[in-house]
Amino acid sequence: MSKQESIEEEITPALSEQEMDELDSFLMSDATTNEVMLLDCLDGFLTALVSGPAMPQPEEWIARVWGPTAKDAPSFASAAQAERITDLLMRHMHAIGWSLLQEPELFEPVFDLQVFEGDEREYMDGEMWAHGYMTGIDMQRERWEALYETKHGPEILRPIYLLGAPDITEAEEELVKTPAQREELSKQIPASVALIYKFWAPQRRAAEIASGKISENEIPKISRNAPCSCGSGRKYKKCCGATQVED
Repeated sequence: MSKQESIEEEITPALSEQEMDELDSFLMSDATTNEVMLLDCLDGFLTALVSGPAMPQPEEWIARVWGPTAKDAPSFASAAQAERITDLLMRHMHAIGWSLLQEPELFEPVFDLQVFEGDEREYMDGEMWAHGYMTGIDMQRERWEALYETKHGPEILRPIYLLGAPDITEAEEELVKTPAQREELSKQIPASVALIYKFWAPQRRAAEIASGKISENEIPKISRNAPCSCGSGRKYKKCCGATQVED
């Protein structure tokens, strides 16, 4: 058996539609508080963790799913239910990571669909997904600063920021006022996630080596003359591979 086949056997399958409904129902149930992340927000949050510089410990990020304080912890009916819901959360997180690892450009976020009175059209709305993603960034704000400081970082993050940041300027609010505007920004998010995932790939690999999850000889070398994976168009050695990022 090849190493790749061995890895594939260890992959936990993505949640089925029935399991997604099960998780969604629990998040919306009386067992959780009003601070819990619902499914689209949760998907954005987990995507931020998986596509970012490093994964926090499970006990840290799972606690944040329920809300910002310890008082938001859910009231599980039993230990078996707690184990089941935790398993669904972990599997969904791993499925997002596997999807990004295989083909970042084909990543599909879990967006909400909205219908507005007087308008027969159904709109894609990534606002709560983006809010979840920004929450994931805020968990590790200092680690994310390297992306913000690059020339292309703010541009890459723009659709997620405009839809999900808690405080934006009045001028920026004008860009997200209508369902059509929010839908257009939502459509830009998958491409942003792919670029963010690629940008942090070297740092994630370094973190995995340091933690012993993978060995150094399993890491493919990045040619310093190759185009940088962050999408800047510059060579790796002049962009993310540089000691200091050029503007």
